[in-house]
Amino acid sequence: MKVKKIVELKSTFSFEAPILKAEGLNSSSMNIAQMFDLNSVLAPNPDSIYLVRVTGESMINEGIFDGDILVVNKSEQPKDGKVVIASLNGEMAVKTYRQIEGKTYLFSANEKFLPIEILPFWQFDIQGVVKHVIHNV
Repeated sequence: MKVKKIVELKSTFSFEAPILKAEGLNSSSMNIAQMFDLNSVLAPNPDSIYLVRVTGESMINEGIFDGDILVVNKSEQPKDGKVVIASLNGEMAVKTYRQIEGKTYLFSANEKFLPIEILPFWQFDIQGVVKHVIHNV
């Protein structure tokens, strides 16, 4: 899965939405129970967060689909089994980061794609850890 577009969040970014409560099962009226700051979930530290739009089908078994937006933490260190944004020989990709017997691999979440063993002479860098996936339903 490839990264199509990268958007940095501004530290002043804010998004609040109401949490509604229904007034009984048969009621069509909704009342605001409280306001919810989406930043507290998606971007608690906006200076470390960026968004990417992705293309491809290599991560569908992780629930990441073509056109999705990923919320990425660029300051978090990758851990084995985490979904990451990786720069590999100048191309950005979304893959599962794995450490196996001292070797680094990038795995897809689709059996159509083979794992990639990171070779020492490749240009390789982790650009961040994926924290959330946003897609249409």
